[in-house]
Amino acid sequence: MTQISRLAIAQSGINRITKHRLRFGPLVNFMKHKAFTLLELLVVIAIIAILAAILFPVFAQAKAAAKKTNDLSHQKQLSLANVMYLDDYNGTFNPVAYYPDNTIDNGPFWTDRLQPYVKSQGLFSDPSDQDQLYQMSGYWEPGGTSLTDTNTSHFYRVTYAFNDLLAHSDDFPWTGAVANESTISQPADTVLLGPNQAWFSYPTCRINGNVADLVWDVSAVGWGYELWGGDVPNGGYTSGANFSYTDGHAKYAKLVPGIDPVLGSDGGAFLGSFPSAKMRPSAATNGQCPADSSSWSSGF
Repeated sequence: MTQISRLAIAQSGINRITKHRLRFGPLVNFMKHKAFTLLELLVVIAIIAILAAILFPVFAQAKAAAKKTNDLSHQKQLSLANVMYLDDYNGTFNPVAYYPDNTIDNGPFWTDRLQPYVKSQGLFSDPSDQDQLYQMSGYWEPGGTSLTDTNTSHFYRVTYAFNDLLAHSDDFPWTGAVANESTISQPADTVLLGPNQAWFSYPTCRINGNVADLVWDVSAVGWGYELWGGDVPNGGYTSGANFSYTDGHAKYAKLVPGIDPVLGSDGGAFLGSFPSAKMRPSAATNGQCPADSSSWSSGF
């Protein structure tokens, strides 16, 4: 190989190296001389933390709103199922009569009586409500096949309760007392179902002008009438809950703290109410609460 050929090959190699440096040199230099400083990293971390603080509550609120909408759908479907039930039973509401022990078999729980019209056990429970429930005696467990059935594999959770003034839940089963839809003059304003830890609700009185309404009560924890997820005025969906009505619709209502004007707090039984969730609208029109708000005297 001549000297000229060796020089040509060497020059070609130099040219390739030069091109390589020209192509990748800026990147190499950038990586070498443009690394993040500690201050820059701290700024980035701070920005991420601020964004997380802003966005996480928004995501939580969106999740809660979705659960609230799902619960409202449950209530709506149960209300429409009740309308069909009334058509089949001559307008007579589901019985949920009270009995303090298991010596008398009152048959299936009201949710199982309504089951043929919904065909879904999951509709009777709000997944957001995980508080303790108080199951009544004398009725089969929800999903049970008899009063003595202890196979919990087919039981299901029920977090909704009947309007006591419709179901006469504080009365005895042998009286046969239960409301008929013909006695309800304001079906669009009369609550059918609402959230409760017990098997039935209890009313409290609220006066507006000359009109006294019996509305859905909220108690302290342990009574069974408390609102899930917190004490008064907290709990539920942003201090409120969904209710279904006897005409087939459902809507949201806000919790308002306040004791019963006649009975006071009664040891924690009456600490708040849902004024728009009326168990008996216009129970009195003389500006005074009924002396007795039980279903025996104030029920439909």
